[in-house]
Amino acid sequence: MRNYQDYNIDAPDTGTGEYRTICPECSPHRKNQNEKDLSVNLTAKTWYCHHCGWTGGISESEPTRTTRPLQAKFEVLPMQTLNHEAIEYLAKRGISEATAKDAGLKSCRTYFHKLGREAEAIAFPIFDDAGQIVNVKYRCIQAKDFTQSKGGNQSRLFCGQTMAGNDTIIISEGELDTLSILEAGYFCAASCPNGAPPPNAKDVETKLKFIDANREAFSAADRIILAMDKDEPGIAFEKIIAERIGLAKCYSVQYPAECKDANECLVKYGVDQLRECIRNAAPFPVDGVTTFRDHAKAIMDYRTDRGRSRLFSTGIRAIDKCFQLERGTLNILTGIPSHGKSELLDQLIVNTAKIHGWKWALYSPENYPLENHFRKLAEKWLQKPFFNPDNNTRWSIPAMTESEAADAIDDLSKHTHILTLTESGATLDNILSRIEYLHKSKGLNAFVIDPWNEIDHQRPAAQTETEYISAALSRIRNFARLNNLSAWIIAHPAKLLRDKSGNYPIPTPYDISGSAHWRNKADVCLTVWRNVMEGTDLQLHIQKIRNRQAGYPAVVNLNWQPATGTISAGYETPQI
Repeated sequence: MRNYQDYNIDAPDTGTGEYRTICPECSPHRKNQNEKDLSVNLTAKTWYCHHCGWTGGISESEPTRTTRPLQAKFEVLPMQTLNHEAIEYLAKRGISEATAKDAGLKSCRTYFHKLGREAEAIAFPIFDDAGQIVNVKYRCIQAKDFTQSKGGNQSRLFCGQTMAGNDTIIISEGELDTLSILEAGYFCAASCPNGAPPPNAKDVETKLKFIDANREAFSAADRIILAMDKDEPGIAFEKIIAERIGLAKCYSVQYPAECKDANECLVKYGVDQLRECIRNAAPFPVDGVTTFRDHAKAIMDYRTDRGRSRLFSTGIRAIDKCFQLERGTLNILTGIPSHGKSELLDQLIVNTAKIHGWKWALYSPENYPLENHFRKLAEKWLQKPFFNPDNNTRWSIPAMTESEAADAIDDLSKHTHILTLTESGATLDNILSRIEYLHKSKGLNAFVIDPWNEIDHQRPAAQTETEYISAALSRIRNFARLNNLSAWIIAHPAKLLRDKSGNYPIPTPYDISGSAHWRNKADVCLTVWRNVMEGTDLQLHIQKIRNRQAGYPAVVNLNWQPATGTISAGYETPQI
């Protein structure tokens, strides 16, 4: 008489009952070769593989041996009418016996891998449109474990036979959620074949095959109500499904805050609450489309404080009277070379860091080398010279000590991140991608590009300079708005001619090289100017403010301290 070893089966030749072991037919071809899917009946000396379907036995005569190709045939386990244990389990989940039987649920016993043995299960048959069973899912009653028939149709949905010809289809993530929706009185509900994949899963397309397989039913329906789980995978999968089916006909169900899915809502709050959630399903949100109602609280808060909570002090009193900083804006700063554009912006960086705790990303080749930029910021930070030239006789203010300089390195490093030159160049893509990284990892409030002409501009051959600048400024402004950042660009004006007194005229954004879009696209336009012939202090010309709550056009006279580069308050003259 033969034994199990003749068939490469690792099982004892004596004993009774069931013995689980590795299947020699399919395990060599599987990713996990240690799954014990072969059930050996030691009493009857027969075996059956729950994965590939290999079956056979040992007898006194030539043994029976039947091998079928892996998942070539769909096999249904013996099922019976729902037993008391299954009915009791479903009742605890809010599902009545009548709803369960209408959905075709059965009782059976099957093997569960996590449990490591056979156990009582609820069978969820999945039917095609002709009423034939094409797959069966099994849920363990004793523990949270699942399995399904090998070779079953993975494109059909549980209760998917209800979808054909219906105007409204409700899709959930799990079988119990679908049963909950049926319990709430909706007759057309179905669940995805395999639930939601984890975020960033590589097999998403596999999970979406059911959409194309049921495209006719989805296309014919007027509304697809998505009642997916409200956890991270469920929310992400719901969006993918809506985009694949078509956003225009998709609606999203929202559950009470402490409920993850339809079944939790049913168990905690009952049929009426679940029915209300489905009845109030809202059109699926589309990126870039909203209503004032969606922002009602923000609008009323804006009315109450007149937008003041969105404005930030520049740290210079005379400027604050007619201009305050605002995040989500594009700010253009221009001026004659050496008139103090970078000095003013450095002062704003220092002031906002001290007053508001702002963090800045700085792409500023204008201030290279890096040590020089640190010196300028540190002098404003401490209001002391970094070092005192001319044998300590030039400035009356003592230079900062070595310890103070070291502290300034630490303090400024908390508030500024420097974008240095890289081998990949300094394209706009490269700069914005690094700013986006810093914003996500460090939490930025603002960024600087100083100056515009130090970017490696890659203008397409068919695009004019005006078209390029328009597109680039729109991109930066949208980037600032989407990320709630204050964007600052320093741009030089085209060459200007001196007047009879030897001074340059006060430039405007229209004087910046390339395009009138420097003014058109900007939220704020500022110019720094000084009378070089008379040696006067700086003037800040506020030439455009899109948000009138943030200020108005004016000229602000500012004091500049040569020893430290510190800019402080002077007085402002409104422009009529």
